[in-house]
Amino acid sequence: MTVINTYNENSLHHTLKNIYALEFNGKTEQKSGRFVCDIITQDNEIIEIQTSNISALKRKIEYFLNKNTKIRIVHPLIEEKIIKTFSQDDILLSKRKSPAKQTVYTALRSLTGIYSFLENKNLSIEFLNVKITEIRRQTEQNVQNKTKSRRHLKNYLVTDKILETINSKQIFCTKEDWKNLLPLSLPAFFTPPELQKSLLEKNWPKNFSKTNIKSCVKYYTLLIWFLEKMQLIKKTDKKKGKSWIYKIN
Repeated sequence: MTVINTYNENSLHHTLKNIYALEFNGKTEQKSGRFVCDIITQDNEIIEIQTSNISALKRKIEYFLNKNTKIRIVHPLIEEKIIKTFSQDDILLSKRKSPAKQTVYTALRSLTGIYSFLENKNLSIEFLNVKITEIRRQTEQNVQNKTKSRRHLKNYLVTDKILETINSKQIFCTKEDWKNLLPLSLPAFFTPPELQKSLLEKNWPKNFSKTNIKSCVKYYTLLIWFLEKMQLIKKTDKKKGKSWIYKIN
């Protein structure tokens, strides 16, 4: 009998897995070939819930695409977050709303390792715009987190992330979907500074502050790299001032 370890799942991952299993009439924690899959549907589609770096699934994605199997990656983008901090004795110390907001633009870095798969008709990326509650537990000393990713030690650990609502979703499965990350106002020939300006001026959600917008737009050079790798834009041999001119294919 195969024993599947699900102890490291947080509530966000677990809840989304159950939602998608119910929606697509699938079974959870199923072994297929070399991998354990979050969900396998009745139509043998693989569904993976990935709350962190999407490129961490590269080997699994490549394996199933080589077998001509459909695979759907579900990735939550946190656009609303309530932070609750508890003492070690389970006393609520504070509750506040985080000003940070995630978008597809902020998620681009997590896709760089799988860009070559994104035009495969059997792969789709489903971004969910969600509201969550993050549970923190205060510690006596400043500590590293479980993933060892903190640059600076802090006096708390994140112990859970709880899904409150799914506000909307965006599905990317064609080249045109990815090309739509370019603002409509952007001309067919453009420079990186012009892309930056167009992104700043695009129609962002009303609840986005100037800081939220800037935190998304700062990835404009990564967007250029990403779309150029996918052959959706091409760098020409001409310059405008000191900037190269790109062409939308």
